[in-house]
Amino acid sequence: MRKIIGDRTRLLGAFIIMSAIIAITAIACGSETVVVETVIVEKEVEVQVKGDTVVETVVVEKEVEVKVKGDTITIVATPTSTPEEIELASKNAKKGGHLRIISDGATQSFDPLWTTASGTANVSSTILEGLFDFKADNSVGKMLVESWDVSSDSLKWTFKIREGVEFHNGEALTTDQVIGTLRRQSERAPVFKLVQEKFGPESFDDFITQDNDLEFSLNLTEKTGLVIDAVGPQSFAAQIVTESWYTLPATESAPGTPIGTGPYRFESWTPGDRWSAIPFENYSPSSDPSDGESGAHTAFFDRVSYIEISDHSTRIAALQTGAADMVQEFSQDLLPRLQADPNVQLIASPPFRLVGMFNYQIPPWNDPEHGRDLRRALVMAYDNEKALLAAAGTQDRINLCASLTQCGTVWENNAGSEDMYNAKRIEDAKKIVTDSGYEGYTIRLMDPADRQPAHGAAQVTREVLEDIGFNVDLRVMDWATMTQDRATKDRWEFFHTWTGQAHRLGPIGHLRNGPLQFETWFNQYNDVDGTQRALYDVLGRETDPAKIDEAMTAMQQHFYDDAIFLLVGEFFANWAASNNVVGLHGGAGGQKPYDKWFE
Repeated sequence: MRKIIGDRTRLLGAFIIMSAIIAITAIACGSETVVVETVIVEKEVEVQVKGDTVVETVVVEKEVEVKVKGDTITIVATPTSTPEEIELASKNAKKGGHLRIISDGATQSFDPLWTTASGTANVSSTILEGLFDFKADNSVGKMLVESWDVSSDSLKWTFKIREGVEFHNGEALTTDQVIGTLRRQSERAPVFKLVQEKFGPESFDDFITQDNDLEFSLNLTEKTGLVIDAVGPQSFAAQIVTESWYTLPATESAPGTPIGTGPYRFESWTPGDRWSAIPFENYSPSSDPSDGESGAHTAFFDRVSYIEISDHSTRIAALQTGAADMVQEFSQDLLPRLQADPNVQLIASPPFRLVGMFNYQIPPWNDPEHGRDLRRALVMAYDNEKALLAAAGTQDRINLCASLTQCGTVWENNAGSEDMYNAKRIEDAKKIVTDSGYEGYTIRLMDPADRQPAHGAAQVTREVLEDIGFNVDLRVMDWATMTQDRATKDRWEFFHTWTGQAHRLGPIGHLRNGPLQFETWFNQYNDVDGTQRALYDVLGRETDPAKIDEAMTAMQQHFYDDAIFLLVGEFFANWAASNNVVGLHGGAGGQKPYDKWFE
């Protein structure tokens, strides 16, 4: 065991790498140093704080980056399996078998163009494909796009999609479906929306034009470096669908079952129990190698089933008795039970960000005179540490992090958080509520009891809201019901959710994050004075790193000044699988059923 002096709290199995930074054996750049070390380990890397000494406990054999910026130390472990390792191992992989996955949430809709719910994301990642998707390091790789050209003035980007790709119903993929899907998502996909509004023509038909069956163009009025991100992965990303789905309004959930171009096709659904998929015989893979969620994928299993089990102890029992092969989510107080099981593998996810959402469409949060102060009252009164412990269980699984961008990275920024984050200013907040005339006003707080992070935080939020003068209607439900209700503006005032790593890495993370953007996500943030839109305009145009950093700091300050949403902090979680499932890892695509097989 080696010791490193520093003050950074633990990162469990995080695979943190900026898309614009290439890690080499040793780098010294300004005040940041990156050193790649080889350590003898077994499964994961863990960092614990004791006083001002950071102790690294090694549990996997991997290369580890140690990034130092000033006196901040971040330990970064590579995923359990790298793309190269998976590709090499897959050459001898056998096909067959039934992969049974216990889903992290119930499925009410198969339409990822309508909701960002994780249960629906399981569908989109198995059956549907986008133009681009995330690589294992969170950079962006090709999927349905084969190539693209940029005009000499950088105002016209022409994309060519892959020829010979079929939908699961036999329909050929053309730019008709691509443009139709982009049109449906044009008001919801945040980076796409930003690029059109700031750098493109007003009309969608002028912004996206069809050249032929395999080529379409994105046309700009002003140059920007965000074009690939505009048509790439983000909240409400364009997963390409057929006409019966893309002609619907984005605010309506598409009926029926999904038809995509992915390696697995939809087989059957028993509502409230499970849905299944089987290999698509005519699947046409990308010419790029598999890397995270991007590139060429292989369907090794004969069948994949996503099973709904709400009780977490029952989930673990199913895994340990062989009734299931993977559990996407479980209460972390069950972790010791799995750690003692030699037949189970535990995979660490990068840290998640737990948040709480205000409904800007109805009072009290949208009150033109008092809404901002009332949102700030909840934020300043909040007990972030208590909520994180309720969500994740123990001190070693949480990190008090006031930064919109991931703590421990070069982008960490705490502007605006002083006296606002974990401040527990109950009396100050109570006075704000009383003076506003909203004392006794009822807040409908949605509580998805089957998802522990949101459920645990909701109990603390109820206490704080009541302590500062609100009445609370705690609406206990399952996750699937909550994801439906949040889409209806008059059914809620507040709910909790959490985000992954892709929304938290640098400026592009902000731009991909729908809840931060003007009238884009379910919270419908109203950006009354236009500050957010002005700062996003800078982030979309600027290339000077110093000016980007200034805009990031200003955005962080504005986030707390306007109390856009409640940032609770970071928590760490493991997921579990049988040891006979090969190819799993903690990076992008690590849980997806493609490119995995039975030993």
